[in-house]
Amino acid sequence: MKGILFDLDGTLVDTLEDIRAALNHVMALCCCREISASECRAVVGNGLRKALIGALWYSRAAYPEDELDILYRELVDFYSANACVHSRVYDGIPQLLDEAKGMGCMLGVLSNKADSLVQEIIGRLLPGRFDFVRGLMEGERPKPDKKGVEDFIELCKATCEDVTMVGDSEVDWQTARNAGVRPLIVSYGYRSALDLVGQGIGPLASSVEELGRELWN
Repeated sequence: MKGILFDLDGTLVDTLEDIRAALNHVMALCCCREISASECRAVVGNGLRKALIGALWYSRAAYPEDELDILYRELVDFYSANACVHSRVYDGIPQLLDEAKGMGCMLGVLSNKADSLVQEIIGRLLPGRFDFVRGLMEGERPKPDKKGVEDFIELCKATCEDVTMVGDSEVDWQTARNAGVRPLIVSYGYRSALDLVGQGIGPLASSVEELGRELWN
């Protein structure tokens, strides 16, 4: 294996409470109830804009369609200023990354979160560990589009067979399938094993330790 490409949220870092705080900041602006942790977990994975739409749906918020861009900008501004208040790297991830580096693997991050936020979170919580860090940039399609994976493969000077994509959701699994790389999905993140198995998704790793074992199988 020449390269491992990781999702960010729910895979490397538990960002849920910071995302929820940002979403609930917008809910307060709309005079709507806060969303719960389980509701937040259900709406993440497809980028902050879709998370916002999901949170507004859960809160039964009535808002003019032309105001969504305003609410999204408010969400991003608040989150940008508070991206690492509660977020934490999952136990065992630094050691897993060091092990992979020691075996000669190139490491990357590909997220549907805005690129500026991805760079901020990785730079603060896992600095200097990745050869490739990319979030969603203006004019690009989010995962499950395969372009980010293909760019990582090119950086690795590898083939599809030499790269594994690690994530925690159906979006990551489909992205890997679209790009023709090996998918490896964790169930310690924002989707339960029951949800993932129900969608025919696998193989699954229930812990960081199991993820390490599966990577080298």
